[in-house]
Amino acid sequence: MKLITKNWGEIDPLNIKAYQNKSGYLALKKVLREMSPTDVIEEIKKSGLQGRGGAGCPVFLKWEAATAEKLQDKYYIVNLDESEPGTFKDRAIVDNNPHLIVEGMTIGAYAIGAKKGIIYINGHYVKQAEILRLVLEQAAEKEFIGKSIMGSAFDFEITVFSGAGAYICGEETALINSLEGKRGEPRLRPPYPAKEGLFGKPTVINNAETVANIPFIINRGAKCFNNIGSQKSPGTKLFCITGSVKNPGVHEAPLGTTPQELIFNSVYGGGLREGKDFLFAQIGGSSGRLINRSKLDYPLVFGDQDLPIGSGAIFVADTLCDIKEHLLSWAGFFHRESCGKCVPCREGTYRLWEIAKRLKNKDLRPRDSENIEDILWVLERSTFCPLGKFAATAWRDALAMFKDKIFK
Repeated sequence: MKLITKNWGEIDPLNIKAYQNKSGYLALKKVLREMSPTDVIEEIKKSGLQGRGGAGCPVFLKWEAATAEKLQDKYYIVNLDESEPGTFKDRAIVDNNPHLIVEGMTIGAYAIGAKKGIIYINGHYVKQAEILRLVLEQAAEKEFIGKSIMGSAFDFEITVFSGAGAYICGEETALINSLEGKRGEPRLRPPYPAKEGLFGKPTVINNAETVANIPFIINRGAKCFNNIGSQKSPGTKLFCITGSVKNPGVHEAPLGTTPQELIFNSVYGGGLREGKDFLFAQIGGSSGRLINRSKLDYPLVFGDQDLPIGSGAIFVADTLCDIKEHLLSWAGFFHRESCGKCVPCREGTYRLWEIAKRLKNKDLRPRDSENIEDILWVLERSTFCPLGKFAATAWRDALAMFKDKIFK
């Protein structure tokens, strides 16, 4: 079952007529002519759609919270920051079917009563920002966005904002700070963005892949969507499979699919390259957990604390990999991307990076192994936002799985 990638390669992503020929904007037309905002929210609620950015929050919860606010000015933001290493699914949607995002976010804006929309895109995605600006012009010409959309009383304007490529700005309150011209760092919650977000106004922020599911739900119905994937997590997920596999790239699969299927099935990863043997897989990007062969049959669903899906990135390592090189890479990334707001993360990620360099150079100091445990404990329990905890995740699993190799 393909929901998002169905027409990839069959349509010209820069031609709005090609999108319309594949039922494009029919969902928006149905919403504006047949459904009230409450009807739309109820349909999304019945579908069980969860946020595809990593947290897996039920989409209707944000929408209902924003709808409850009586202020006239509301914002609907699509998060296309996508700075998680090994994750490029949202970029692929823009490259292959960008109007899907525009239609989905317009429906979302109608549901919450927002008149202003922003696509917040990773600053390194220069080509994709140009694509989005072009398709927005096309959508405006066809009256799918702008004033009195399709002859209705609904107005909705969309702009594209390019961030600076900071990992922390994938977190929604840091993203809001960035949009307001402030330092990209997370805010204390509550208040949550749905109550007090961009410029103090009610704001809903959904991931690009999340909104790309909305037209299908409206066209085919919540029940159809709910019957796909897992009962706990309905629908499909875009998985970015990289590393030592034969078919690296973006693969769409029903939620509940196992890493075993995603890595070794010919439809997806295709198994390991010739002469390579499986060592571990990392699920969810650099902030994700490591699994060995014993957990390959674990179904991937949102809300699972033992094996979070995260962004859907799957990195596959073979037995020839240097685990110390990976430790240095993970530590270097989080040290570089820490916003510096809180001391535990700012100093902890730096100290972990220093020790990783000594590990790589076989120059460990007497107390380094003890210090690693202390640093991981602090990162897991005392940082302002989840970035510190994410920085410790892969290290904690690597130490449990490969301690002898690491301190050899």
